[in-house]
Amino acid sequence: MIVRKAAVTAGMAVAAMGLAAGVSHAGPVVAPTPAVTSPASGTLPFHDVASREENDRAFAQFGAQVGIAVTVGSLVGTMAGAGIGCIATLPAGCVAGMVTGAGIGGVVGTIVAGGPTLGVSAYQLWETYNAAPGTSMYADRGD
Repeated sequence: MIVRKAAVTAGMAVAAMGLAAGVSHAGPVVAPTPAVTSPASGTLPFHDVASREENDRAFAQFGAQVGIAVTVGSLVGTMAGAGIGCIATLPAGCVAGMVTGAGIGGVVGTIVAGGPTLGVSAYQLWETYNAAPGTSMYADRGD
């Protein structure tokens, strides 16, 4: 259940990142006036969401966390893969195994470190986007 929820949240976060550049500077949209009006049926409830500053801080934190996790994961994975590859092919000269192991280790390290961090960070971002103004961990608490 939690894995599915994290995967859905990560997908939403990736979609939000893809749309964020266009949304942040979008102008007002003028809707065409309908020719025939009908009575409103079942309007959506009004729900306060976090302030713009809270959302910006949460998005910046999301990017920083995922960036650091991917960078460190790929670096550690590359070094570990190179070492394992060199040891595995030591009788053959070490270089071929080191190069192959470094590539494989980098990819594995990125997935192992970046995947869970992406899920957790995306969940925190989603929670902030849906929080009431002033209630998220990114709200100003100047007092």
